[in-house]
Amino acid sequence: MEDLLRDPQHPEPVVARLEPSVFVRMVVSLLLAAAATASPAQRVVPAEVEGRIDGRPARFAASGGDLLLSVAEAERLGIPYREGKRVDIGGTPMWLVTLGSVTVGGQTLLAAQAGVVPDIAGYVAALRSNPAQALARSRETRAEIAGQPVRGYDLGAGGLLLAPEEADRIGLRYLEGRRADVGSVTAWVVEAPVKLGKAEAAPLHVVVAEPDAYFRELVAGVAAPPK
Repeated sequence: MEDLLRDPQHPEPVVARLEPSVFVRMVVSLLLAAAATASPAQRVVPAEVEGRIDGRPARFAASGGDLLLSVAEAERLGIPYREGKRVDIGGTPMWLVTLGSVTVGGQTLLAAQAGVVPDIAGYVAALRSNPAQALARSRETRAEIAGQPVRGYDLGAGGLLLAPEEADRIGLRYLEGRRADVGSVTAWVVEAPVKLGKAEAAPLHVVVAEPDAYFRELVAGVAAPPK
């Protein structure tokens, strides 16, 4: 965890909408840990540590600046996690919340981002069993294309992925774009003015393909996002 020791007067736990990057980091780090060894019996589950959440003793798993804690621990601490954004992987839910402060190893992080899950080991098992779905959920984002709001998937340098029905809804003429299949998945790429988050709209690749199939191909290592 970064050294972010600040004012000891911490706010109360709050629930907030988190940026997609929070869940991206958490999913990627846990997937890497889960796949660290070849033997299923030896696959890594993030170790729980003793720390404090808003000054109260607590147990949780830490991955960089992101945290996982169990529903039982969240309920014991009175965290209103069910008001947070829910993301399901393989039928296993995670609620995304922001905590007032988290202290571990003598360092305190304010406005700490966390995921609350029924069981930490069970959630990691769900990630391991459903890597494509986990990756897809981790990349979900909201954007604007030519001023129209869309629900898509952030591909980083690869641009923005849209489902065909979402592209059709906003009248994006993707069939006039460049065909750039990913493995066995049909995909088109067009360039359009895209606004992500608080950044100004800028020309970006928009990939149009069926999302679940697209991420299955990426996880299988068939291909990288089209350039």
